Amino acid sequence: MALEDTVQQCGEQLLQRIRQLTEQEIRDFVSELLTAAAKERASVLDDSRRVAQDEQAHAVREESARVRGEVEQAWAAKLREASTAAEARQATELREAQKLADRQLSEKVTSVRAEGQRVLEAALAAARQEADRTLASRLDRLRDEAERTLVSELTAATAAATEAAEAAAKAAAVAVPAPEPPPPPPPIDDAVSRMRDGIRRLDRVSRLTDALDALGELAAHEASRAAVLTVQDDRVRGWVFTAFEPALDPAHQVDLELGEAGLVGHAVVTGQTQSLVSGADGVPAGVAPTFAALPAGVGAMAVPVIVGGKVMAVLYGDDAASEPAAAWRESLEILASHAGHCMEALTAARAAQLVGQDVHALIVEEHGPTLPFDTDAGDRPGSDA
Repeated sequence: MALEDTVQQCGEQLLQRIRQLTEQEIRDFVSELLTAAAKERASVLDDSRRVAQDEQAHAVREESARVRGEVEQAWAAKLREASTAAEARQATELREAQKLADRQLSEKVTSVRAEGQRVLEAALAAARQEADRTLASRLDRLRDEAERTLVSELTAATAAATEAAEAAAKAAAVAVPAPEPPPPPPPIDDAVSRMRDGIRRLDRVSRLTDALDALGELAAHEASRAAVLTVQDDRVRGWVFTAFEPALDPAHQVDLELGEAGLVGHAVVTGQTQSLVSGADGVPAGVAPTFAALPAGVGAMAVPVIVGGKVMAVLYGDDAASEPAAAWRESLEILASHAGHCMEALTAARAAQLVGQDVHALIVEEHGPTLPFDTDAGDRPGSDA
């Protein structure tokens, strides 16, 4: 209610009361009216003041919010600019640090590779020299033994030929001509020449699989039957078989535990040459390999092919089929020994090649090199690769 309306109403009430009250009463009544009017006015003024304060506070809050928003936008823009500049500066510093690290790594890799190459070359040269000395010594010894054996066989053959000639002279009256004497055994130089050519061929191979193939082919010229078997954990697996009847083809069908491989398994376990001559009753079980039936009087041997001190393959030979070459046992030992040395050299060469590659690329892209013998796994007979 407005102040004027209140005053007017109170005035009308006053006029009505004046007519009814005494002067003193009129004064009291007027005093009460003035007091009530003062209170009403004070109340109205308080309400007006509160409304004004609320409006002022609302206006202040709105202005504060507007100013705060502008300040926040300004600071956000400055923060974005500072963050962008910091990211660009950090990216530049990171690229510089990466270039420096790559350069240092490249220098370190080059240094390590050069040092490793020198060490491997020195070790390879020393290993070749030692292998050559060992091979030359063993070759001389085996050659002497082969010569003695062949001389003995030649002497026996000459005596037998003389006896046959004497018997033929005594039987001259017989109408049927005497059969010609068997040809003399080949001279010692033939066996030595074959060994020389075989060693040269093994020296020319460039892969482990080629060495095994060459070993099987060379052994086939010495023994009546020959075979090469590879060693995988506690088993031996066929690589190549020559002159076996029925033919063992494919070769990998022969897959035996060491206990089933007879003297081949013994050669793997002992790391030494194993040989036998079957008696009148053949060969006891567990001695002859299951892939080779040995009748009475047959000689057989198994020679381990040692690479890095470990038996990696076995060379088998016997005289169960046609007449073997002279001194075939000694020849097989020479071939198996030299094949092992050649495979060691190939393994060392493969390791040197791996060191010669980009070491940084190997670290980033590869999981490390595999054993050189396993790199040729895809070329083995029966491999799934």
